[in-house]
Amino acid sequence: MNTVNKINNNPIDIKKGSIDKVVFFPALIITLLAGCLFILYPVGSGVVLKKLHTFMTHQLGWFFLLVTLGVLLFCLYLALSKYGKIVLGDKGQAPDFSTPVWLGFIFTSGTGGSLLYLGAVEWIWIMQAPPFGVEAGSKEAMRWASAYGMFHWGPSAWAFYIASAIPIAYFFFVKKKTSLKISEFTRPLLGKYCDGVAGHLINFLYMFGLLGGVMTSLALGTPLISNAIVYVFGLGKTNALLDTFVIFLWTFVPLIALIFGLKKGVSSLSTWNVRLDIIMLLGIAILGPLAFILNQSVDGLGLMLQNFVYMSLSTDVIRDTQFPQAWTIFYFSWWVVYALPFGLFIAKISRGRTIRELVCGGLVAGSLGCMVFYMVLSGFGIELQLSGKADLIQTLNESGRGMVVIEMLKHLPFPSIFIAAFGLIALISYITGQCTVGYALAAATQNKMSENEDPAIWNIAFWLILAGVVSLGLYFINPDSLGPLQTISILTGLPLCGVIYIICRSFLLQLKQDFPD
Repeated sequence: MNTVNKINNNPIDIKKGSIDKVVFFPALIITLLAGCLFILYPVGSGVVLKKLHTFMTHQLGWFFLLVTLGVLLFCLYLALSKYGKIVLGDKGQAPDFSTPVWLGFIFTSGTGGSLLYLGAVEWIWIMQAPPFGVEAGSKEAMRWASAYGMFHWGPSAWAFYIASAIPIAYFFFVKKKTSLKISEFTRPLLGKYCDGVAGHLINFLYMFGLLGGVMTSLALGTPLISNAIVYVFGLGKTNALLDTFVIFLWTFVPLIALIFGLKKGVSSLSTWNVRLDIIMLLGIAILGPLAFILNQSVDGLGLMLQNFVYMSLSTDVIRDTQFPQAWTIFYFSWWVVYALPFGLFIAKISRGRTIRELVCGGLVAGSLGCMVFYMVLSGFGIELQLSGKADLIQTLNESGRGMVVIEMLKHLPFPSIFIAAFGLIALISYITGQCTVGYALAAATQNKMSENEDPAIWNIAFWLILAGVVSLGLYFINPDSLGPLQTISILTGLPLCGVIYIICRSFLLQLKQDFPD
């Protein structure tokens, strides 16, 4: 007797032909092995990860920088070329979602709670160890901290998502592929080899990279939620039990959203998340130092635009400041890790859109959304620091990164309400992101899916739970350090650069066959 679940009002058989064992079990074994090592040997794991981080960033940093710039140029080429008019669906296909809801999907799935947290904290780290030989802690360091935050969350980041989404959407909705396995999108280039060892390797690397990315995100955002709960409920201080509870929340709550279906559950979360984001930003800007935020943001934007190419390619190897290695290369590798899963998700919700719409929606709307978020949060924090109302640098160094946001929001009217709302928004953002991750992991191990189907619920649940458990182990290696998290992203992102190249190259070959000159 078959058990059936319904998502998007379509039955999905969860037993018959449900998983690709060649992809499923290797990814499972590697993930369990990593989780056991993180949990049983946290100190030793931390030492190994630190050595890997140094090697990867110093020997291969240039590679990540070139790949990122190349991906951005690839997106611009698609939008400006004759291929920009291609509809990602049947001829005359209407979009599945209205434009506001569609853009909300892209914004919330691509950023999540990490932007809430890093938007408030990143400028302090950068100011304490700025690029280009700028004096640490100076006002010039603050200017670069503002500019680099916008740069890290801007078009270069979104280019990875969009460059992955377009080929996937084209193969799935135009060429009617019946599988969302990543190897299937390399067929024009690899031919029969995508069904063999090469294809299995591509699928495995994809799963490996995605699991690394979600571990980084969950471990990164845990302190923010924990500290918000502590402040609102007067619990004193965070502890391991509370951190575990937080990771438990955004491991299991996404299942509730997915049970209601992709369109109902996740759409509702995404819509409410966007509304709450806007209310929060307006509240901070209006009740905070609005004029300073606007002036400082415009100044930072100008500095970023003036130096965009150099920031994209700087390794700073002569001055040896280590800034690109610590930040830019980490960010770019993080975007690589999430490129395919979020590209898969964006593709799934973009049926009926043109390639040009997808490029503009991602690069313009997505980037602006992230940058505005960073402008408001960092601008508010910088004004508090400069005016002497709060010493956020001291808060970070003495109380940890999770307390910085709490300290900032204390200086607004009704601080308890703002802190509770901020924690809720972060939680919803991570839940929305986890829905995306669970969907993508399950889709990668599903044998066949029609364009109206989603992966089986049990498959999604399995990967969400597994990712949560391993994230817990990674987090407790060193809760106050970004080092282990950065290493996981860089380590898993490197092989995925090659996978993305193969997919984009295959897509161009397919376009030339379908639209000859």
